[in-house]
Amino acid sequence: MQKNKHAFTLVELLVVVLIIGVLSAIAIPMYQGAVDKSHWSTMLPGAKAIKDAEEAIKMSNGEYTNTMANLDVTMENADLTFSLITPNNTSEPNVIRVTNSKLANVRLASYLDDNPKFAGQLHCEAAIGDERANRLCGKLLMGQELTSQDGYTGYLLDQDIDKATCDNANRSWSTSKTKCYKDTATKCDNLGSAAIVGTDLCGVKNGSGIFGDETVCLADMEWGCQGNGVSFTGGTCVGLVGGLHTCSNTTFTNGSICVSNTRGQWGDGACFQSQFTNGSICYANVSGACGTHWQDGQSGKATSYDETSCCCGAYCGSAPSCESRGKSCDPYYMDKNNFLD
Repeated sequence: MQKNKHAFTLVELLVVVLIIGVLSAIAIPMYQGAVDKSHWSTMLPGAKAIKDAEEAIKMSNGEYTNTMANLDVTMENADLTFSLITPNNTSEPNVIRVTNSKLANVRLASYLDDNPKFAGQLHCEAAIGDERANRLCGKLLMGQELTSQDGYTGYLLDQDIDKATCDNANRSWSTSKTKCYKDTATKCDNLGSAAIVGTDLCGVKNGSGIFGDETVCLADMEWGCQGNGVSFTGGTCVGLVGGLHTCSNTTFTNGSICVSNTRGQWGDGACFQSQFTNGSICYANVSGACGTHWQDGQSGKATSYDETSCCCGAYCGSAPSCESRGKSCDPYYMDKNNFLD
């Protein structure tokens, strides 16, 4: 009696290969992340021991040492390299840096208590352009991007961002999001996934653009962030030039912010004639910016707010105030001096 023989079909083999590929795409990054975090953890005890020893020497002698032999610390991990940058006449004094030969393009920076910028802070530093290194510092270790130097981006770990930290990093600070923004260091610098078109414009003249989360646009020229199809989905537009061609006629959603600091030639502020939805806020630091109606009352030209959005400032007019809707206003955006060069 002949037995039936069954072989796998090509379709079945392709399905198996596809499943293996999907699982690999998920498992490999997770495995890499776990390995990277493990290597990172080996750097912490040594950094802490050296910092404690440096602080003890400072209390005894009045200054830090830049010689490892002067520290009562023994390091037994051959994979780790420690460097002491302590002389006060250097451009970045009083910091301990640690690298691990098994962790490419990542540095641990432990700032001593007398560091003039980041006293007592712990940073993970990732080489600019290295996706894996930045993923470790930013996503896996939940660091907050703060500053870049010497080809590395620094992420603050285990500490809340405050205004002094942002000021020291030459960034501006948001109390509502407790994050540092780059707009004081480089105007119109993109922190998120959005693409900013134009060196000075921040937007597209009669074009389109989407400004994503943590994107800051300082509209310091006539056209600013305005343009057909321009929208902010979590970003911030600061109108430093008032009138029709800055942040006006624009959609703000997903917690976006529009700040109007000047008036234009027709008496209008920078944020008028726009739509605010899904928790977005218009800051009326001048008149004619966030009101619910355009000055000529033209049909379809009104500034509109959904029930989750509101207006902050002394010039909201008939626009719904954030106070009446139980929302807080960020003092940072109500101070024009924060956006001056």
